Amino acid sequence: MALTGTLGDFPVPDVFQLISLQKKTGYLTLKASETEVVTITFLEGTIVGADSLSKRLEERLGNVLVKSGKLTKEELSKALEIQKKTLQRLGHILVTEGFIERETLKNALAIQMQQTIFRLFRWKTGEYNFEPQDKVEWDKDNVEPMSTESIMMEGVRIVDEWPLIEKKIPNFDIVFEKVPLPQHPIVDEREESSSLEDAYSGFGDFGALIPKKEVKKGEEGVVRLSQNEMMVYQKINGILTVQELIDHSGLSEFDTCKALFELLNRQLIKQVVAPIPEEEEVKKKFSVLRGLGAIGMYILIIWVIVSVALIPIHPLDYFPSSSSSYIKDHHVVATRILLQRVQHGVWIYQMFYNDLPEKIEKVSENNILPLDALKDASGRPIIYNTGEDGYTLAAQSKDGTLMDDLSLFSAKVGD
Repeated sequence: MALTGTLGDFPVPDVFQLISLQKKTGYLTLKASETEVVTITFLEGTIVGADSLSKRLEERLGNVLVKSGKLTKEELSKALEIQKKTLQRLGHILVTEGFIERETLKNALAIQMQQTIFRLFRWKTGEYNFEPQDKVEWDKDNVEPMSTESIMMEGVRIVDEWPLIEKKIPNFDIVFEKVPLPQHPIVDEREESSSLEDAYSGFGDFGALIPKKEVKKGEEGVVRLSQNEMMVYQKINGILTVQELIDHSGLSEFDTCKALFELLNRQLIKQVVAPIPEEEEVKKKFSVLRGLGAIGMYILIIWVIVSVALIPIHPLDYFPSSSSSYIKDHHVVATRILLQRVQHGVWIYQMFYNDLPEKIEKVSENNILPLDALKDASGRPIIYNTGEDGYTLAAQSKDGTLMDDLSLFSAKVGD
């Protein structure tokens, strides 16, 4: 008789316990979504297989063996080719071809199966269905039956401790780097802590965990690490993500994260903070400048309007270098204001890039000024030339001639 229900009414540990107590043989399928489907194989109440629809066991096995250095990519490719022709299990091929030792395969399969199962204990919703069978298919040569009771106890412990770990490691995309130490850590043969609650009494200031007892150190202050911590510590290089560390370490997902958690709390590693890409940094700076530029634009517009309105009454006191013959030429007035604005834009460009723009359009391309601001009052492009000492901005009069009144020279920043 099939056993069917929802995890909301009958959670994963209870389902496992029932199958274990009744020493059932068959396949348990758990489904959280269309893509999250896991099948556990039971043999007389023990676990002999675990596979996921989203990522098949053999696919994970091959990739993890490669990433952990137990297998080369070429060897995996050759094994997969053989598998296509013979339809044999990948593990069997890897061992018979001499690519890996049988013990290596057994350990890798056990870790991958446990990892698949332990994730189930964090499922809060979903459906389950157990189909009893007289016999089941499983890899007898390379898989040792696992005690369902031991798996349940470990799974419950993981569920209890995972929220503590998530406070320090909220996702698997984080990258860590080592904190410089006077001496390299050494391996301590002490027992692994059975529970984080045994090692820590709670959280202190700024989310730091308070250890119940002092961390062991060597005679001269050498840091001592457990075997798991050392395995993970040696892989940390400021490049690998947490997920990649899990794949490379040869440990389970939980054991790797727990080791990282301990290393973090002992301040032996720290998170790598990704620098803001240069383009993003420039955009942030320019966004501020654009805000200031908008204010400056309004001031310039008012200035032009006031200047033009006062031209019949006053000479252009606003521009001491202006020639009196062009006092009433609105084109000259407006263009000189535009030239000064472009001059300010070039100065901003130099401040950010420590060099002159190779062409004036670079000021617009880097969002310092709009493209239309690089034209004179008649809509013609402003002339821009660079030299060893600086640069020149110029514009033409209405009749197309270059004029001293419409020419500005500026030295390079720092000259």
